[in-house]
Amino acid sequence: MQTVHELREHADQSLFDGRYPEALHAYALLVQLQPNDLGARLRLADTLLAMGEVPGAALVYTKLAQHAANAGHPLLALVSLKILEALEPELGKLLESFAALYAKDSERLGRAVRLSLGDPSRTLPGDLKLDSPPPLEELLPAAAKIGVDLSRIAAYPERLPPIPLFSELPADAFARVLRALKLVRKRPGDVILAQGEEGASFFVLARGVVDVTRTDGGQTHRLATLRDGSIFGEMALVSAQPRSATVTAADDSDLLEFDREALQAAASEVATVAHALEKFTRERLLSNVLSTSPLFRPLDRKQRFDLVRHFTAHDIAAGTHVIREGEEGRGLFVVLSGEMDVWKRDGDEKVLLATLGPGDIFGEIALITDDATTATVTAGVNSSVLFLSKERFEKLVEAVDEIREYVESLGDERLMDTRLTMNASVEELDDDDLILI
Repeated sequence: MQTVHELREHADQSLFDGRYPEALHAYALLVQLQPNDLGARLRLADTLLAMGEVPGAALVYTKLAQHAANAGHPLLALVSLKILEALEPELGKLLESFAALYAKDSERLGRAVRLSLGDPSRTLPGDLKLDSPPPLEELLPAAAKIGVDLSRIAAYPERLPPIPLFSELPADAFARVLRALKLVRKRPGDVILAQGEEGASFFVLARGVVDVTRTDGGQTHRLATLRDGSIFGEMALVSAQPRSATVTAADDSDLLEFDREALQAAASEVATVAHALEKFTRERLLSNVLSTSPLFRPLDRKQRFDLVRHFTAHDIAAGTHVIREGEEGRGLFVVLSGEMDVWKRDGDEKVLLATLGPGDIFGEIALITDDATTATVTAGVNSSVLFLSKERFEKLVEAVDEIREYVESLGDERLMDTRLTMNASVEELDDDDLILI
């Protein structure tokens, strides 16, 4: 065992194997080596709790919550606060002081530099002894004392980083939402949410690592690896559609789960919560679309951020025609949630050409060709779309050749889809048969 990382692995394995004295000894050493190691302090408290030392554990959780909040690591503070709330409901009042620190009107919020959590590659002292932890009567009080000792912590930063969604709320609304969240703790290999299940909540990863995978045609593909601070499952805020991917813990992970119904109940009582939820959801969904859609892939991060400001969001009731066949192209549409059905007339009948889902775009072909649309797009269910004006889209295409090439390629693909769907040969199609939506 040579590094802090290896010592942490030893401590974690000891904890989950039930070798509590070894785990407690190792976590105490980690905190002594790196006083700002919030993860080690959290696990030290977890170990005390597992050993039945509730008062000592509660003191460490309380100090950790205060320290993490002031050091600019609010998610770890929330983990501690939710554990304290479960231990003693009266301690839930601490959420109110936390909310005041990170709420909309807090003077501490701004551009911030967080305190470092330590260096996992740091070499351990050569005289470190792990094989024989002290007797319990010595170890328990010594570990608890180490867990609450903040005397070696550097000065806290003047500014704290805002928390997405929550820091847009006033303190009272913030505290109300915090009471609705649940703490979820997972071991490596545990499934957090599964592809195909109904989405009823979204998650914020406070600590740990998770893998995102999707299974198509019997094959599983890794889509992403998410770390501290990541948000996932947010589609549950706007719909109860099945999960599109599976998220699995790759490391010991602490997550904050926000139940859709509980948040909606809070939103119904506090208008500011509803407004913040709506803004947060749209920004998250649009960010996902801009990051994953081939149309926007040529843009760098700053260009995508600038582009977001020019989209407008619209809720569409089921059955509403977003585009009508024969009208002038008005702009680019992106499906945020729900489904859009693409129809084309064939004599007196309507033929369903495609059903578009979240992340799909439409309306761009008519903009490129400057022709009238020759298909109708209708909301199949209650849906949300984003809209970019024709003028703004034309500037985007002129500026980025790769986007024009993608749109032209997409037009060719949709032409082929139309031919197959309408069961017609190339020779039988004229310009009016193209999907120019």
